[in-house]
Amino acid sequence: MTVKENFLDFAKKTLVLAAGLGLITGLVEGVLFLSLHRTGLLTWRLHNRAIWYETLWIAPLVDLVLFSLAGGFFALTSWLLPRLPVRKVAWFTFIFLAIFDWVFIVLFGKISLFAIIILAVGVSFQVFGSIAKREASVSSKTQKALPWLAGVTIALFVAVQGGGWLNERTKTSRLPSAASDAPNVIVIVVDTLRADHLSSYGYERDTSPFMDSLAAEGVRFENAIAPSSWTQPVHASMLTGRYTYEHQAENTPLDDTYPTIGEVMQGNGYRTGAFSANTLFFTRRQGHGRGFLHFEDNYQSVPDAFFNSSLYGFLFDFYGLRKVLNYEGVPTRVLAPDINRAVLNWVDRDDEKPFLVFMNYFDVHDPYTPPEPYRSKYASVPNPGGLINGFMERYSPSLTPEQIQTEIDAYDGSIAYVDDQIKALFSELEGRGLLENTIVIITSDHGESFGEHGILQHSASLYLDEIHVPLIVWAPGQVPAGKTVETPVTITALPSTILELVNAADDPFPGPSLAALIAGEAPADWPDPISELAQMAGAAEVNPSTHGAMKSVVGVEMQYITHEKFGEELYNWRTDPQEKSNLVDDPSARVSLNGFRLYLKSLLGELFKIP
Repeated sequence: MTVKENFLDFAKKTLVLAAGLGLITGLVEGVLFLSLHRTGLLTWRLHNRAIWYETLWIAPLVDLVLFSLAGGFFALTSWLLPRLPVRKVAWFTFIFLAIFDWVFIVLFGKISLFAIIILAVGVSFQVFGSIAKREASVSSKTQKALPWLAGVTIALFVAVQGGGWLNERTKTSRLPSAASDAPNVIVIVVDTLRADHLSSYGYERDTSPFMDSLAAEGVRFENAIAPSSWTQPVHASMLTGRYTYEHQAENTPLDDTYPTIGEVMQGNGYRTGAFSANTLFFTRRQGHGRGFLHFEDNYQSVPDAFFNSSLYGFLFDFYGLRKVLNYEGVPTRVLAPDINRAVLNWVDRDDEKPFLVFMNYFDVHDPYTPPEPYRSKYASVPNPGGLINGFMERYSPSLTPEQIQTEIDAYDGSIAYVDDQIKALFSELEGRGLLENTIVIITSDHGESFGEHGILQHSASLYLDEIHVPLIVWAPGQVPAGKTVETPVTITALPSTILELVNAADDPFPGPSLAALIAGEAPADWPDPISELAQMAGAAEVNPSTHGAMKSVVGVEMQYITHEKFGEELYNWRTDPQEKSNLVDDPSARVSLNGFRLYLKSLLGELFKIP
């Protein structure tokens, strides 16, 4: 054989071997990921990745590409450096990539990364030694198996994607008939949006002209309170109408103890769809998909599938982008236009049944890097934002006031960006004639701290910076225009509120519905909203949540916070909005303090203890 023929023969065999071993690696990877996730055996870092049934076909596809690229590299090396033992190196590399993949999935979090590498190298040497004795036979069998491996991957794709589509269509066709005048409902959750950065809530910057116009045409709740200060438990509360102490979905997925708004709306003849840009914590794998006929929480782009649903994508994200390249963004970030597009595509599928859309925008979440001109809209420096970046672990409470201000500037630009995207969504819905009979609710899952109390980000405390969120109900002809509700309320009340606004027959949620406040018929004993936050191990030392769990009550004038280690705090948030003066030892505040204690005791029972 000529040199060229030898090269072509080696390249063909190497690429076939790479493809076969890549598919085998990915198929095993997908099964391991899904089975360990479903049994709760994955560690938190991997648990938060986008591991769901789609992983069964995404993992082999990603590994096929990865191994094929490696095979191409070895083929090229054999051409340029023919004297090197490229064949043996290629075999060992493929074996190591497979063994490391499987060992990492099973043992990550139990032993160190270095130990995993050493173990994988040792096992790979043993396997390589065994295969080397019958290399030709193994290569031939791999080549023969390649079409079958490809067929299995294609079958998994068809089964998962086609099965999901068929399941949705079947369940939709079986929905009961809805009332002829049943309104559509759209719940828009702007992730990480604190209320006092909206113009309609008194902010000096005009960050939200469109949301402000909706507030002027509907009802604005001045003091809406989130039941926690991070995504997962709050979304569970918004879906079930239950506080965290009830649903217990803070560090574990939401179970089926309580019904969800999606399930109840289906019972009233509604198509239900959820669309999440927060592909870590508002997802099907976190238990939030129950009750939604359609749920888009990942796989909306090639980067999303690669970085979130494959081991080597995860490793490149965590170690390559974060540790080596110091990347400031989020490679899998789903932008608001993508969410809008997904919502509209789904809405367009069926115009016969009313719908409930539950959607999450992620653009206001750190890192604050909206597209231009929004990123620089309020800034005096180029490229503001990016310093607070929890995804890349690049934030510090020691940022200077000037640096924090540039982060605020970019954060405000992100709000302006989302505001325009909500406007664009409304324009599309109006063009379809869908706004005439549609209820829109705009809120957030939590706020954000910018140095208040020495804290940055969220999930750090229960101060108002992190739990005071906007709440706007827009429903022309159904709710009074321009009404402002001052009473502190919890967004946990959304399910009951939605059911009353659509005139549903039954309401299994504890409520009370906010419709009473909208109508001006609130009882005198309206319940004060509470918030809860479990200990968040591994967070910044300055964060109260790092050191223990917290609970809070927001009353008409006072906020009470209790920390299992640091004790109690009491603030008059109306006269002291920055919550700088702790009144817990003030004799004049004793009645309020005891009242909050008794209130939490009545709700939580033994779960509440005075520190």
